[in-house]
Amino acid sequence: MTEVRSHFLNMVIFSALVSVFFAFLTQNDRRERLKVMTILFLSMVVLSLLIAYAMFPFPLNTAR
Repeated sequence: MTEVRSHFLNMVIFSALVSVFFAFLTQNDRRERLKVMTILFLSMVVLSLLIAYAMFPFPLNTAR
């Protein structure tokens, strides 16, 4: 399985894994874990997309 994933899919997978880890690390109740997982996951994805949108008008100048 050597296919290259998109940056967005990598970000979503990373956000899901990190949110699950921190939810299990900090919460004991199942309902609270789900709440923390959802909040962390959505905040990481949405904030990353907002930062990417804000950076879009400033492309790298790769021509020398």
